[in-house]
Amino acid sequence: MKLFRWIGSHILEAVSGATFITMISVVFFNVILRFTTGRSLVWSEEVAAIGFIWTIFIGAAVCCKERGGLISVDILINLFPSKMNKAATLIVDIAQVAICAVLCVLGWKFAMSAANKASLSLQLPYTVYDIPIAISFAFMTYYTAKRVAEDLRAFKTAAAENEGEDVE
Repeated sequence: MKLFRWIGSHILEAVSGATFITMISVVFFNVILRFTTGRSLVWSEEVAAIGFIWTIFIGAAVCCKERGGLISVDILINLFPSKMNKAATLIVDIAQVAICAVLCVLGWKFAMSAANKASLSLQLPYTVYDIPIAISFAFMTYYTAKRVAEDLRAFKTAAAENEGEDVE
């Protein structure tokens, strides 16, 4: 768990930022090159696509680290009273853990199914394009499961406090 925590707090942001900067730089350089010489780099589209994919998926995992970091539709949950709101949020988080875990496994299978195929210009295995799916959902599963554990501890504490109030 400490490894996940360290990677999540440092490496994921660095990877997402580095791939974004690389993608922007390659596209910018290719536009300038095409404008000045009329030629473009054959491999720039692949590098930009890889950078985009890694930025999006790893960036989503970074956003998932904070509660409310990802876009959510909470209009129904907010209609409930406060205590039911917390329970509904917990149920949604548990469902999110299950969905993210399934998508992690499916992302891994998808990435491994493309391991024998190579990209055209760079000759990289297609796994490079697909593995961010599994990595991203693995971290999303971890972060959401951590949130579920925090919610359960909060429920336990609130229940103990309510039990103490009922006795008095």
